[in-house]
Amino acid sequence: MRTTLAILLLGASAMLSSVLLSMPVQAGVMYRWVDKSGVLNYSQVEPQGVKSEKIVTRGSLNSRVQEDAKSAPAPTTESVKPKLTEEQQRKLEELKALHAQEQQQVAEIKRTNCEKSKGVLERLKQSERIRVREAAGNERIIGEDERQRRIEEAQEGIASNCT
Repeated sequence: MRTTLAILLLGASAMLSSVLLSMPVQAGVMYRWVDKSGVLNYSQVEPQGVKSEKIVTRGSLNSRVQEDAKSAPAPTTESVKPKLTEEQQRKLEELKALHAQEQQQVAEIKRTNCEKSKGVLERLKQSERIRVREAAGNERIIGEDERQRRIEEAQEGIASNCT
């Protein structure tokens, strides 16, 4: 029974491969172009408003695409860098200035938080009896567990803000 099954499977496999090998590989048309970002693109539909190259494919599409990608010219800095209008360039400069200002503000906040975390850690390590004032105005002395938790929080604040 095993022998019969093996013969049937071999026969079916041979028949399937002969059918696949006898099927014609269809040629097609592809379009290749480089977009504004300098990325090489392929499509079966011609892109609108972009200079493209028509490619007639023969054989395996994958091998043709790989060959074209290897032989495609590397994008130049001219093709990678988009041309901006004066208005766009002005907006870009404004955005860069705002980004720099934002970075300065973040650095100042981190510096302030660093100093606060260092001060809190110093006070928590100086004394085991720490008195805190709650939102309602009441004062209380924190326990050792809470003191240790606050020490860890201050150390985390130092690690994240004092770099």
